[in-house]
This record gives sequence, C-alpha cells and structure tokens, in this order.
Amino acid sequence: MTKLFIVLALLAAVITAAALEQHFIQGAYAYMERETNALIELIEPESVTKVDEPEFIERITAMYDYWIKAERRLSMLARHFDLAQLSTNIIYAKNFIEFNNKEEAMVGLLQMRYLINTHSFNVGTSIQNVI
Repeated sequence: MTKLFIVLALLAAVITAAALEQHFIQGAYAYMERETNALIELIEPESVTKVDEPEFIERITAMYDYWIKAERRLSMLARHFDLAQLSTNIIYAKNFIEFNNKEEAMVGLLQMRYLINTHSFNVGTSIQNVI
C-alpha cells in the first residue's frame, strides 16, 4: 500500500511539473506574440514613415528585456538553439527600428511572429520532447 502512495505521489509530482512547465512556456510565448502583433499593427500602416519613435523603441526594448529573462528559464526546458533564433530576430528588429528602417524592421517583426507561432508548439510538453 505504501508503494502505491509513493507511485501516486511521484506521478502527481511529474504531472504537476509538466503542467507548470507548459504554463510557463505558453505564457512567455503568448506575451511575445501579443506584443509583437501590437507592434506590427502600430508600424505597418502606410501613414507611419518614421519608426525610430520613442514609443516603438520602448516597446521593442521591453520585449527584448522580457525575452532575455524568460530565455534564461526556458533554456532549462527547451533547446537553446530554438530560443536563440527568436533572440536574434528581436535584436534584428530592434536595430532596424532604432535606425529608422521600416521595411527591415517589419521583416524582423513578421519573422518573429512566425517563429513564435512555430516554436511555441515545438518547446511544449509532448511525447517527442520527453523522449
């Protein structure tokens, strides 16, 4: 009977850890997706010609700071290569926003959107990631 309780406790602990991991991963990617989409909507209109505005720089810098903090924790759960691709694109978009190059900034932001959508599924809890 004691073995059964131990097994059930360990099973509950593993399931809880997997649920917390999934919640953290999805939360980090949801924040990045929400902020990326908001920044794309602000920059994309034809009326916006100058992207080195303080508002845009502050938003992309806040995204960068958030991602760096989240990446440190996520690197224990996912391959660092996948996480580094998103970091590279944030830096790419950030630099072109600061240099007032709208086209390249949009390329970086759209690529960030793509990476967020694809990587959030790849780093989640799944049989493939457990094996």
